[in-house]
Amino acid sequence: MKDKLVGTKKFSFTRTEGEELKEFHQRQGGHYQFCIAPKLRLAKKQNRKAAQEKKQDEQVKKQKQSFTIAGVYYMDINKVKSKSRAILNMKKEGEKLDEQEEAFLSEILKFHSNYDEKSKEFDHFMVDFHPEYTKTRCFFIVRKDGSKEDFSVSKCIHNLELKSAEE
Repeated sequence: MKDKLVGTKKFSFTRTEGEELKEFHQRQGGHYQFCIAPKLRLAKKQNRKAAQEKKQDEQVKKQKQSFTIAGVYYMDINKVKSKSRAILNMKKEGEKLDEQEEAFLSEILKFHSNYDEKSKEFDHFMVDFHPEYTKTRCFFIVRKDGSKEDFSVSKCIHNLELKSAEE
């Protein structure tokens, strides 16, 4: 038993266990729940709100992140994505990319998870239809022997975004 003085009043505290605790909950549990439940709901609501605000802050931070790729400044990751889509949409099937577009894609490709393998014997980039998904246009790496292999610019940009968020 512990005695505590609060202001001018003396309170005694006893640790309750077993049957005595069970009886207390049967008699007072409803009152306890009535008193504590609104506070628990409020605490959960505040935690959800804080988590949501943190998520929004992270999204704003991602959007504010700027990039310089091949000497060109991009205000945010969405501008980088737009540039890659624009290149893809402007080129005809089988068309080789020009020097600036190739410089842009070369830097983006460095963020591919299999960069070393993909860039072996590299000659140039081109746009063409995907061999498996025949209605989908994509970027290809053309090698010196004339073989070509597709790659996901979206994955590269996603990896760029993750890496810049870590820094």
